[in-house]
Amino acid sequence: MSFSSETKAELCRIPVSRGCCAVAEAYGLLLYAHAFSHTGISMVTSSEPLAKRIPPLFARAFGVSVHPQEKSAGGRITLQITDEMQIKQIFSALGYDWKYHMSYHLNRNVIEEDCCRSAFLRGIFLSAGTVAGPEKKTHLEITTSHHALCREVMSLMLDMDLMPKFATRKTLSLLYWKDTAGAEDFLTLIGAQHAAMQMMQAKVEKQLRNKVNRRVNCEAANVIKASNAAAEQIAVIRQALNKSGWEVFPDSLHETIHLRLDDPAASLSELAAKCNPPISKPGLNHRLRRIVTIAKAATQEEKE
Repeated sequence: MSFSSETKAELCRIPVSRGCCAVAEAYGLLLYAHAFSHTGISMVTSSEPLAKRIPPLFARAFGVSVHPQEKSAGGRITLQITDEMQIKQIFSALGYDWKYHMSYHLNRNVIEEDCCRSAFLRGIFLSAGTVAGPEKKTHLEITTSHHALCREVMSLMLDMDLMPKFATRKTLSLLYWKDTAGAEDFLTLIGAQHAAMQMMQAKVEKQLRNKVNRRVNCEAANVIKASNAAAEQIAVIRQALNKSGWEVFPDSLHETIHLRLDDPAASLSELAAKCNPPISKPGLNHRLRRIVTIAKAATQEEKE
């Protein structure tokens, strides 16, 4: 089951306790349905939980009966209302005039309460929404072929402090989120708290993995840098010793030279701790720089 299907199944488990919210959720389903007009209503879904939710929802909201048809070969279920009296009941409940209206415009009078607005958006998502799984890049979208309706719903969402983006795709208009926080807020508002939590958890895990990877990469880079520096120091020291001997270095630096040559893989901190007496890491670094300077100078003199 896809993440979208799991999210819709979660939403379909929400009980409809208030009649006004039942009307609002059904209204969202209708506006984004396959067909919604005075000649007939048709809702098509591949979600079995939604197909089971619609009949009792419409019975509570409008007092009408909806009977799902057999599932098609493509796994889609169609729910239709063709009875004229039942359609009139629905239109009357939603504030539309029979035959003389634009059904694909939003009537905000039906969704005045905050709970009803959330139920309305839940109906829209159940009808025409999709959301990518937490393991993928965040993408939640709701599509419709009715441009004006899409703009009106976007205006409603903005009033509710939701911030969707608007786009068109061929004949479709869509509202979408690509930011995890925006998608989480929307899912939480419509009642899909578990889905929102999964997205949030996946985001935290991804951030943690990225942080660990950055740290590992940084540490690896530091090890390589230190190894290259040690190799360069050893090469210069040995070259100077081969050509000029130990006399070129002051006696006070002989211990440091021995430590460096005897343990090429040791870090500056490890070498500093081995000194007698132990010295600080900056102190050892200063000695090595002095040794390299002397070694390079001795090598240069030999060449000249």
